[in-house]
Amino acid sequence: MKSFKEYIGRREAERLDFPECWEEVDSKEWIHLLWLRQQLMERKGITLDDIRRDWCAFVLQNRGLKKSKPDFWLLVHQLAGTLDWMWRTEQEGENTWISLTYDSTVNLLPQVAGLMGPASHGADLTFGEFRAATAAMNLYDQSHEDTDLLALCAVLYRPAKKQKGVFRREPFDTDRLPVLMTRASILQPYLRWGIYAWFAYFCQYLYTGTFLIDGQEVCFAPVFDRSKRTEGKPAEGLGLNSILYCVASSGVFGTATDTDNAPLLRVMLKLLDDKHQADRLQKRTKKK
Repeated sequence: MKSFKEYIGRREAERLDFPECWEEVDSKEWIHLLWLRQQLMERKGITLDDIRRDWCAFVLQNRGLKKSKPDFWLLVHQLAGTLDWMWRTEQEGENTWISLTYDSTVNLLPQVAGLMGPASHGADLTFGEFRAATAAMNLYDQSHEDTDLLALCAVLYRPAKKQKGVFRREPFDTDRLPVLMTRASILQPYLRWGIYAWFAYFCQYLYTGTFLIDGQEVCFAPVFDRSKRTEGKPAEGLGLNSILYCVASSGVFGTATDTDNAPLLRVMLKLLDDKHQADRLQKRTKKK
């Protein structure tokens, strides 16, 4: 994080930091950034530099620094130039394309508009809701229809219920999707895109990244054939339905319904174990 000692007093500098990655951004700052992204898309005359400065000013105030400080706007200008990790610009002929790049499995919208979202790193996702959310995301990527984006949000963000003293999302039920979509319609468009951005990156990370499960680092990449997915998102060729019935046939989690209700990462561990066993069997067969 950036130091403020050259702009403000030492005491303030000790308790005031500025984010350098998504993991250091808080929920309010993420929501404001999503709103600014929408303004950049919809309002004429607003530049990326305007957005950068506005967000930096918001973050500083959110973290306790007052506008009345003598060097406040000088600090804003300085910090606005440090956000290359957040924005990407590409030149194509006379056109300049600007995109907000979210690349973290940390969910910066744990609760919004009275709805509760998934835990960071997909820790509480079930296999069934992952299948449903992936289907909705793939449809949205193809159609760009608001209805498909709303369906994705409705799958992931649901009312919370208190269970054993802890608030958790109500269990996902495909049959209740129309009701969930009605409830999720309260979400503003810029929030819906933020949900999409998190889930899209989570899918990419699930197929390529490393998770820490029960104190062990685990990578699920060996499970998936790169030829059957596109960069950055799961492809329909992955056959999540086939995976469901394949895992269910083993009886490890029970029936297909039980498998859908099982934690996503546990199902993934089962697939990884099956892959390792198949690889060992193949090696022994070749040696013969």
